[in-house]
Amino acid sequence: MRFAKCLYMALALCIASIASYAQKGTTILEFDGGVSLPLGNFGKASTATSLVSTNGTIGDNSGYAKMGGYFSVDGAWFFSKYFGIGGMFKYGTYSLKNIDSLSYGYEESFDVDTTRTNVTSYKVWSIMPGLYFNMPLAKKLAINARVLVGIASASTPQIYVGIEDGQVIDPPVIQYSASKVGFAADLGVGVRYYLYRGVSINVKADYFYTKPDFTISNSKRNTNAGREIYSYNQPLESVNFSAGLAYTLWCKHK
Repeated sequence: MRFAKCLYMALALCIASIASYAQKGTTILEFDGGVSLPLGNFGKASTATSLVSTNGTIGDNSGYAKMGGYFSVDGAWFFSKYFGIGGMFKYGTYSLKNIDSLSYGYEESFDVDTTRTNVTSYKVWSIMPGLYFNMPLAKKLAINARVLVGIASASTPQIYVGIEDGQVIDPPVIQYSASKVGFAADLGVGVRYYLYRGVSINVKADYFYTKPDFTISNSKRNTNAGREIYSYNQPLESVNFSAGLAYTLWCKHK
């Protein structure tokens, strides 16, 4: 939490600097939305047969995250022709894939007639200050980049497994949602095309990384078998593609 407090202070100073000195440079506000492609174990799904265990429980490093969606807001004050300081707020969600594999694993592990698995989604928001770069390539075209570090708050999905055997409803097995705040980083590049009176459109690609190291709680189960996760320590990393609008508030550099 000490790191988070320091980061909030740094972001507040950054915003104050932009407000105080905006008219001495160029200030750009951006609003973007796009798709996020999970990488590594975060985006993997285990096979149905690998989730079957009748003699004790088993772990699982797969995150089951589908392609997600997100939106972001950037603000940067350019203290020179090419470089600026600013920050970004981003929020995104990821649904889960291969739910049938999870259901099959629980059903075979518990040796029951039917399992029905319902899930929520991953949710990730981040606040990251950092360095921005913008270089004109032509009269209306510019290339831009950013290097940001900050914090991300992420929550895992809840996985609810309803169980029925011999027309008897057994107590459900539940993997509860967990939340954690951790370090985050973002590296991005993009192209900006200026339309009219400070308004421009952006197309961007970026890499996002955070590793919250979740501690996960589970409901009690009647059978000591199947998939059971008490922690998830895999990185939540992704490659993102977005488009949006930007507005240049002041422009003093020649």
